Amino acid sequence: MKDRILIAAKDSELKTKLLDMLESTGDYLTIGVSTFEEALSEILLAEFALIVAETELSERLSGMDLLAVIGGLRPGTPVFIIDDDLSAKSAVAAMRLGACDYMHKPINMHFLLMQIERQIEARRAIALSKKEQSRKPVHKELPPPRDRERMLNPATRPTAMLIRREQFTLINQELQRLLGHIKAAFVGLVDADGNLVGAAGTIEEYDLVLLTQALSIDHNATSTLASILEESQFHSTYLEGDNSGVYIVEIEKPYLFSLAVICSSEVKPGMVWLYTKRTAETISSTLRAMPQPSQTAMLGS
Repeated sequence: MKDRILIAAKDSELKTKLLDMLESTGDYLTIGVSTFEEALSEILLAEFALIVAETELSERLSGMDLLAVIGGLRPGTPVFIIDDDLSAKSAVAAMRLGACDYMHKPINMHFLLMQIERQIEARRAIALSKKEQSRKPVHKELPPPRDRERMLNPATRPTAMLIRREQFTLINQELQRLLGHIKAAFVGLVDADGNLVGAAGTIEEYDLVLLTQALSIDHNATSTLASILEESQFHSTYLEGDNSGVYIVEIEKPYLFSLAVICSSEVKPGMVWLYTKRTAETISSTLRAMPQPSQTAMLGS
């Protein structure tokens, strides 16, 4: 099977050149997207051997944000970051987030292709080595490859990776609508593992990985508190600061998600709650259309 490569670039000329270059080799299956949302959708739906992302993607969510998300959803996937201009700050940030290479325009296509081929070959060599190791007799019990098995098992893989394209599109439309209704700075849907499913707004000043993990409700804490107060479950959380307010509404069925809103403390709380809960109900209905893990998978987990 050919290796799949994702090209995420707002620059249409760059994207076309990259796609043409890779397809001309006959060795790769390529997909090209132009926005953060489209890239996230593809990453949720399938695994790629390599991803090339331009720093400039959507108006507010960048290639750096995408790089941070990939680290949680598809750990180990090589990512090339392409910047408009050379920036030492961006280069350091990209490498810290796990990029395998950082380049700036104008791009030397021959050199980029050579680097991509090197990464693909290295990935194949690692896969072959693991396959050969698995064939050798094992004299002691080794821990299973937990992350890989967890990603493949429908009953245990992150909920974000169960979403189909049509649900992803509908969810992001609802998030954009919610952002407009309450004039929030950021709205996002996060699964129980802290993986971002959809987002709208701007998070330029925040670390996306830390933000999504923080916005995922600590369900153990809320469940314990609910038990103490003889409640079945708490479904909402509100944190108020001097300048910002954070609203989190739990979507419990059929899957566990947190719908989070960050807005100015000047926004009326009643309006935020009204529109956020309405959006949560709409998203919950959308999620019910998602495929459920089979009973066989559940029993095997």
